[in-house]
Amino acid sequence: MMEFSDFIRDLNLVDLLLEGGLFTWSNTHTPPSMSVLDRSLISLGWEEDFPESVQRLLPRPVSDHFPVLLDSGGIKTGRAPFRFENMWLKKEDFKDKVKTWWEDYSFEGRPSFIIACKLTALKEDLRAWNRQEFGDVGIRKKKSHR
Repeated sequence: MMEFSDFIRDLNLVDLLLEGGLFTWSNTHTPPSMSVLDRSLISLGWEEDFPESVQRLLPRPVSDHFPVLLDSGGIKTGRAPFRFENMWLKKEDFKDKVKTWWEDYSFEGRPSFIIACKLTALKEDLRAWNRQEFGDVGIRKKKSHR
């Protein structure tokens, strides 16, 4: 048993909060023996991605074990993905602006690293330019679809 405990400690695993009861197993004796035999262990990375995670006891119809539901609470959403807007091409100076930005970026490293860095920088410049030129396009799109 110590090896398993060492494994849990070494990997910094955490036992999730158990909702709906204190034990996951109970026999049918009087008085009953009860224990937590079933559990969900999570890593710190899991906890960061799914901060609302809990484990819930469900009713036990047959077994002496309560079924345990792992509820992740949904996925933590990040920033919206980058989307190229065709309306940008209608702006007269758009292509020149992109060309200037691209040529001004300076990164060192392998060619694949340089292009990845340039694309990331271009994405940020395009987002900023889009907000400046068009405002919040998402809100305008929603209003136009009503």
